[in-house]
Amino acid sequence: MPNADKVTQVAFDRSDARSSIAETLVERLENAIRRNHLAPGHRLGTKDELRQQFGVAPATLAEAIRVLRLRGVLDVRPGPGGGLFVAEQSPLVRLGHDMLQLGADGASAKHCLAVLDVLDQEVALDAAAHRTEQDISELTELVEQLRRSWPDPAEAQRCVWDLHRRLALISPNVLLRTMYIRLVDYITGDLSSAITAEDFRVGSADRLQVHVDLAEAVIRGDQRGAEAMALRHRGLERDDR
Repeated sequence: MPNADKVTQVAFDRSDARSSIAETLVERLENAIRRNHLAPGHRLGTKDELRQQFGVAPATLAEAIRVLRLRGVLDVRPGPGGGLFVAEQSPLVRLGHDMLQLGADGASAKHCLAVLDVLDQEVALDAAAHRTEQDISELTELVEQLRRSWPDPAEAQRCVWDLHRRLALISPNVLLRTMYIRLVDYITGDLSSAITAEDFRVGSADRLQVHVDLAEAVIRGDQRGAEAMALRHRGLERDDR
């Protein structure tokens, strides 16, 4: 059975103040597994061996293991020969893990925008087909907020992304919904450094109108209109790049 030698090559840096020790340990273990191409079934060691290796308290290790099991990264096997093993991940689990690694892998907000441009059409079609009375009410309020906020570029950007996120929440396609919202979350978390008001030309009357028309087509249940506005929205985004 494989041993844990490759993992022990990764030093644990206690000076990393970006997150808690448990979060840092999660990151280091994930990086070790990925960087060393550790196959499913690779034995990382026992809990006691890992605790001593990284010099952490039992509670800290337990929290890191809990997170890694939830992410589908680790398996815990009891009994003789047991311990912590690299888990067999389904394609969807790997996709979710890759989404979490966007920043670490160097994805820019503009790369994410290019993917969202492609997904917008499906989101718009789903939203127009499946919107409920509650969706209609909340979209109507978001449109009003967007109109009021437009003179303020920073607030207008926030409202634009709130609208996109809310449209995606309507879709019954869990994969589409999840991917879209995670990309929006990544972009909005990076707005201050990667996407400025000038990039978006938030003051543009065309940009305001296309978002209003998109939301209103969804509110009416007009799939053709929503699809047309999604395509128009894509054209505006490409014109700005």
